[in-house]
Amino acid sequence: MRKPARVLMVCTGNICRSPAMHYLAARDWGDDAEVQSAGTYAENGVDVPAPMRRSAAAAGLTIPRHRPTQLDEALIARSDLVLVATESHLRWIADELGEAPSHVFGLKQAGELASRAPRPEGETATIRLAHAAATLRAENDREPAPLRSLDDPWSLDQATYDRVYGEIADALAQLSSWVGSSEKP
Repeated sequence: MRKPARVLMVCTGNICRSPAMHYLAARDWGDDAEVQSAGTYAENGVDVPAPMRRSAAAAGLTIPRHRPTQLDEALIARSDLVLVATESHLRWIADELGEAPSHVFGLKQAGELASRAPRPEGETATIRLAHAAATLRAENDREPAPLRSLDDPWSLDQATYDRVYGEIADALAQLSSWVGSSEKP
């Protein structure tokens, strides 16, 4: 059996957007992916705020107690696919590594690319997830998609958290549909 694909979700503090991305993808992709999240400026000692938990719960997702993780080069390097919340996160990665790696995309950008790209090669969702970055990159080279940011809902109203969570769920649903389950051809 193949090891799960390694997917990393990135935002600023690793307390709002990337944990929502992380736990939703982990639930939806199950054993096909090892999903982690990290922040460019991790808010150590801070858990996911109640408004993001409410947004997730309203959509049927329970976010467990979460410990923010500081993003570093090793996390990026060991990932098959890195999904960032904003262009500033991509710039942070590029500044740290000297260039933007080819396996890093905005979450909404990846969802848009997945809506028009051919399904990644592979007989299982695990293999397709592991090959997703190469397929997304090829599609972006063919017809670029902008990296549209997810707003940071931190300390804003519940409606903003709900909207941002909805954008996360929509983009991940597009990626999940594109990769498909292990049983689909």
